[in-house]
Amino acid sequence: MQLAEKTALITGGARGMGRVTALELARLGARVIIVDWEGEAGTRTRDEINRLTGRQAAEFVYCDLSSLAEVRALAGHVQARYPALHILVCNAGITDPVRRVSVDGWELHVATCHLAHFLLTHLLLDLLRKSAPARVVSISSDAHKAGPGLDFDDLNNEKIWKGSNFSNGASFAAYHRAKLCNVYFTLELAERLKGSGVTVNAVSPGYFVNTAIYRNLTGSVKWGSWFVFGIGSLLRLNTPEKGARTHIHVASSPEIDGVTGKYYAYCKEAQPSPLAVDPVIRKRIWAWTAQVTGVGE
Repeated sequence: MQLAEKTALITGGARGMGRVTALELARLGARVIIVDWEGEAGTRTRDEINRLTGRQAAEFVYCDLSSLAEVRALAGHVQARYPALHILVCNAGITDPVRRVSVDGWELHVATCHLAHFLLTHLLLDLLRKSAPARVVSISSDAHKAGPGLDFDDLNNEKIWKGSNFSNGASFAAYHRAKLCNVYFTLELAERLKGSGVTVNAVSPGYFVNTAIYRNLTGSVKWGSWFVFGIGSLLRLNTPEKGARTHIHVASSPEIDGVTGKYYAYCKEAQPSPLAVDPVIRKRIWAWTAQVTGVGE
């Protein structure tokens, strides 16, 4: 039980790779905090973990991460209830062809994948530092390599929908931008936290992992994805269990002790996009995000 007496928080922990990650960290001995907006699924995952481990190893906390106020409430709950936090897995994400905005007015890919995790991590930094050695694991995607990068004149993803309320292409572009922001955040935070005992690394889970993140796709893209996911699942190539292996490795393996500012895929260090290592863009998106969230200045 190498994680005995350790506490881990996993966003998007009710289903898919987040659920697998929470379950495995609990099996390794950790106390896990499952955060999700899907209350029924989150409760089921909590109960399953407690049953399988034979102890009260898991708590479920409801939170709509697209709301900055709910993220602040979540951080307050964790700070009040837990004296330490050793692992923070920023896993929650979405992809949605319908352009939606959060209660704060931010397009949902930006709000959920990027702003929420930037804010949550900063609000929990004192607890992570106090608990050091501690790890922040940011779940990105190789999709961060598959586009032209950020448009600082369109950080709220309005232009890419081209006046329409629906576009599979715009959804992928927004997802690409959000996952690129995850890598920028990882590299900049790792640099800022050097010597603190808190390490920060990013993860790619692999391609076309069969999780609920794709459930909002429609039309030919939906049918094509179902075919790819179906074949992959039949061959056991793209299951959540396989996708989560790198999450778990980077969150818990002794091999990662002290390693920070890296990008991992298939449980090995990998190279992020050349865009992602541009320090000028990295610091520029950090400054914008700090202004929006009110933390990280």
